[in-house]
Amino acid sequence: MEYKQPQIETDIRHRIENGFYSDVLPTSLELAEEFGVNVKTINKVLRRLAAEGVVERKRCSGTRIKRNAVDNRLIEVIFEGFASIFVHPFWGGIWSGMVDTLQQAGYRPILNMLQADPATGLLKLDNFSMTESAGKIVLGIEEQHLLRQVAAAGVPCITGCDKGMDSGIPYVAFDFESGMEAAVDFLFTNGYRRIAFLGQLQSLTGSGALHKFEMFRRALQKYTQLEPELLQNVRPVAGDEIAGINTLLDRCTPDALIAAYDHQLPEILRIMQKRKQDFPVIGCDGLTLTGVPQGRRCISVPRHRCGELLAEKIIEAINNKIMPSSSILPAIFEHLSTQS
Repeated sequence: MEYKQPQIETDIRHRIENGFYSDVLPTSLELAEEFGVNVKTINKVLRRLAAEGVVERKRCSGTRIKRNAVDNRLIEVIFEGFASIFVHPFWGGIWSGMVDTLQQAGYRPILNMLQADPATGLLKLDNFSMTESAGKIVLGIEEQHLLRQVAAAGVPCITGCDKGMDSGIPYVAFDFESGMEAAVDFLFTNGYRRIAFLGQLQSLTGSGALHKFEMFRRALQKYTQLEPELLQNVRPVAGDEIAGINTLLDRCTPDALIAAYDHQLPEILRIMQKRKQDFPVIGCDGLTLTGVPQGRRCISVPRHRCGELLAEKIIEAINNKIMPSSSILPAIFEHLSTQS
């Protein structure tokens, strides 16, 4: 049988994948004799496999299978400090869709949890390191310093959830433009003119965190100017909403409120009830939560589908040796009809 370079490369790759070689490959001379070709042909094949990260070649130590190159099924998931990401009311839906899709394709996620400074929101990156993996998914993080490191890892990577990132890394993001516009239209049509906004108004990390506010500002300015007293900066951290809603209500009495983060709604509504304040509150994630009225109006996002898309795109990129493509998932203003 006459062997050609592509055949030899395919044969050696299959042997590595199937465990025929466990560490060191035969020498170039031994392979040349086995395949009936000259040593130069074998060396060309091995150089291609080395360039793809399948093997590594070192003088005097031969050609070795690169660690974790064989059937590397790990996907590193990098996220900020949600110790309970699996059951978090927002991130849990994304995690569920992502993990189900990865596992069906034979991949396994490995978590890399980062902490942020509670005062600034900036990540603590002094000891940041990554795991060797086939691909990387970054959830809800926009710091360019970190994203540049992720992109430099040399494997497919994708970010999730915030629109407006300018990192150059592909993303699956939620777009609140049409959903926020519909919510503001609904409120104005029903006579609610002084609409307050409780959410992130400033960020040291990037514009994605401000996307909900920017869409609120654009929608409101169809009708009127922004009133600074109706705007209250609150980060998406549990507990921040307590001081935020109290500060807002000490300062003014709105006709309605748009709250950027649904997981903060139970505390917001509890404080409003305690203060005997009663006006419409519209959330922005579509979560069903204890303490939040059933049948409420809400701007909702397809969290489970977001997780599925992140996994589908990273798997496609790994299989085809390409970078993933980006996708936008629009938020929808709707009537929620169920309560969990």
